[in-house]
This record gives sequence, C-alpha cells and structure tokens, in this order.
Amino acid sequence: MRWESLIGFGLGLAGALTIARGVANSKQLVVVRETVYIPDLPPAFEGFRLLHLTDVHLSRHHDRTDELLEHLAQVTPDLVCLGGDYVFTALSLSVVERFLTAVSARYPTIGILGNADYRPDIGPDIKRRWANIFPLLINASHCVQRQADSLWFAGVNDPHKGFDDLPAALAAVPPVVPVILLAHSPDVILRPLDPRIRLILTGHTHGGQICLPGGKALYHNTHLTAKYAAGRHEIHGATLYVSRGIGSTRLPLRYHCVPEITVFTLTRNQAR
Repeated sequence: MRWESLIGFGLGLAGALTIARGVANSKQLVVVRETVYIPDLPPAFEGFRLLHLTDVHLSRHHDRTDELLEHLAQVTPDLVCLGGDYVFTALSLSVVERFLTAVSARYPTIGILGNADYRPDIGPDIKRRWANIFPLLINASHCVQRQADSLWFAGVNDPHKGFDDLPAALAAVPPVVPVILLAHSPDVILRPLDPRIRLILTGHTHGGQICLPGGKALYHNTHLTAKYAAGRHEIHGATLYVSRGIGSTRLPLRYHCVPEITVFTLTRNQAR
C-alpha cells in the first residue's frame, strides 16, 4: 500500500508539474522579427515596420493589454495589423474593447475578424463598435499613405468559416501595385491568389499550441498539412507567415510552442 501511495503521489506531482509548465509556456511571449523583400515596394515604405498581433483570446481574468502595449512601445511599429480572434468568451468584450482602443490610440491600426469573433453572442452591433475604433477589413482594402507613396492592404473575412472573398477585398486596389493581405487562417492559400499579393499575414493555428519537441504540431485546425502550422513559407510568389498567436483556447496551456508577436520590416533591397 505504501508503494502504491508513493506511485500515486509521484504521478500526481508529475501531472501538476506538467500543467504548471504548460501554463508558464503560455505566458512566455516572444517577439519574432522578419524582413520581407518586396521588389516593387514604394520607395517611401523602405524600412516600414508592421507589427502583427493575432489570436489574443483575451478574457476578463487574463487581460494582457498592458503587457502588449509594452512590447509595442519597444518596437514602435509604423502600422499594427490585428489578425482576429480577440475574444475568449462574450464575457471578455469589455477587456477586448479596452485592448483595441488602447492599441489604436497609440499606433495606426487595421484589422480583420477571426472565427472566434463569430460567436452567437457577439452580434453585428459589437463588430460595428470595433469598426469605429480602427479600420476593420471585412473583404475590403485600405490604403496607407507615406509621403507621396501609397501601400495597399487587403483583409478577407475568416477563411476558416468560408467567409472570405478575395476578389471583393481587392476590388478597389489599383491593377499593378503590391498588396499585403490579412487573413485569419492560412487556409486562404487554398483559394486562387492574386499576383499582386506579396505578403500574407495569418494565424488561427496557435502553432499547434500542444506540440512535440521541435515544435511539430499534433493538431492545427486547418485543411493544410502540418507544415503550415506555423512560420514562414514562400508560396505562389508571396511570403506566407503563420503566427503562433498570443492566446490559448480551451486550456491555457502551450507546449513547445510559445506565443509570439511578429514584426515585419519591409525592404526593396534583396540583400538586406
């Protein structure tokens, strides 16, 4: 009986330590820096810094707004791109609006919606309030001006739920300009991609959230192979980036897959 008790205690301790490690990993937010070569980038946008925040999944018990603002202050982005999945539950709406308002008050901000933002208890009126805080690209485009040059961004509605309409998102974009595309899920690459697209910013997968050593995802909730669970990929003449995101779903645990915010520096210089 004594040995059974010791074994039970050992298994319980191992389980508790494993959970504690997963919780700790979920809080180890890192900043990933990438340089993206765009040969036809307008000259005024050389060195332009995009900061991509996605899958924040804020809750009333886990408001990371101040932490994220500290990271933004260290990076000083030229534009913040929000990738959707802002809410954890409808109870977190006040926390989400505080986050959206705080970010957009400090930096130029654009964003899209994710699948978690289509909960039945998050109605059109809430999305309209968000759209009053920052340009919310629901199959739409947005032009950023810098000196005499323009850089075009397009945002599609959530591909995970099949709400995306890339032709509509690009309808107002001039015919021969580089475009940066925001899409919540990397499943967007399963659609025909427009040749103007140079960079695609996505998330949704959480990098797998629960991964094997080396970051191999056990599950990534897309129609793509596990190769596209996270990271940078060159596809169809564009750079696709799949962020591991910031928050967690179901359980606040991450293994071999720490959360990230991503900074992209745009350049016309291939050797940079």
